[in-house]
Amino acid sequence: MVKTMKEINHFFEQRQVQLGMNFGLSRMETLLTKLGNPQEGLKYIHIAGSNGKGSTLHYIKEILLAEGIRVASFTSPYLIRMNEQLKINTDEISDNDFVAAFQELWPIVQEMDSAGNGPTQFEILTAMAFSYFSKKEVDLVLMETGLGGRLDTTNVIQPLLSIITSISLEHTNILGNTLAEIASEKAGIIKSGAPIISGVTAEEPAKVIEEKAASADVPYYQLGRDFYVNDVKQSKHGQSFSISLDNRSIRNIDLQMLGRHQIDNAALAVAAVMLVIEGIDEKSIRKGIGEAKWNGRFEKISDEPLVIIDGAHNPAGIEVLIETLKTHYPDYTYRFIFSSFRDKDYSKMLHMLEKEAIEIIITEFNHERAADAEKLYQQSSHENKSIDKDWQSAIWKGRQKTGEKEILVITGSLYFLSLVREFISEF
Repeated sequence: MVKTMKEINHFFEQRQVQLGMNFGLSRMETLLTKLGNPQEGLKYIHIAGSNGKGSTLHYIKEILLAEGIRVASFTSPYLIRMNEQLKINTDEISDNDFVAAFQELWPIVQEMDSAGNGPTQFEILTAMAFSYFSKKEVDLVLMETGLGGRLDTTNVIQPLLSIITSISLEHTNILGNTLAEIASEKAGIIKSGAPIISGVTAEEPAKVIEEKAASADVPYYQLGRDFYVNDVKQSKHGQSFSISLDNRSIRNIDLQMLGRHQIDNAALAVAAVMLVIEGIDEKSIRKGIGEAKWNGRFEKISDEPLVIIDGAHNPAGIEVLIETLKTHYPDYTYRFIFSSFRDKDYSKMLHMLEKEAIEIIITEFNHERAADAEKLYQQSSHENKSIDKDWQSAIWKGRQKTGEKEILVITGSLYFLSLVREFISEF
């Protein structure tokens, strides 16, 4: 019997290597049935999207907390430790509760393994979340998909509301080669009886989502068509916006998270709480949006030298990162440290960074999906590129080179940032 967090971490690491990502809902449904279907009886907001899921979820959570609602959240990946992925309000699941939730599933996992249909690491973790949340009697659960939507492990719930934040080309070997195909997979979270909010405005994927909503006969709210953002104001230290939905408007909502994309994420969150919580207090909305922070998303982690980490893990994320840098630090030059998973479009990501970089430092990290630094280096045509396979050494060198009016930007993978953030916090 696994008895400690260290043993669970080791088990999950081995599980990931052995089974990897294996999509489909049959194993999850079997696992939950044997567990007594703890996911039933809970109220959910379900969130999918290529980018912006975590930020949108966090805005919603902060608003609900300001309203006095007891809220659970399930997110991925984590930045420092697994416990971050299961939270009640702002509190991570304790080590004792994590071990207890795992031990509850252990006999079922062993039984399914023996039958040749053992659950993946993410399926086990998701089932643990359902079990833990049901025991804690929460008012509402915010559930973020892991990858895709239709066949994602989390897609066994009946939500009050679904959200699709954005669509971009990602995981094309799994989700499809066009925006329409990827939108179809993400739209798999749309369920009868649950309205859908979408931040997708490009015609092709937006049409797919709208048609899926129509086939499920659910209300469909699209940013820029059914609810609107205006009066956007941005500064070096924050930004604000106004929003209108149906007959309600809220003006000059302040937020501290930087980047124009964060305004869209915040708008999705405001629209969500307006639809789910009838008569929600405007003060709660302002407080929640204003206080929200989300680690690893354009996060400044050092002032001297200026170091920013950002979880841009696909070309759309890199585009937003560059836009945010230019908006808030237009007089600076940018030095990038880059590493990526090999199943991402790292070639395009690198070429986008090259247009803005005074230097690109290529590195790698220890993960079964991590791209080899040599391959990344070969993809780059920047005249000032270097390679250091030791990512800690790469960061030391990057910090030493970065002077006044320069920013060291570390990006390419959220998992990579989880290692970086912990390392730099020890400086």
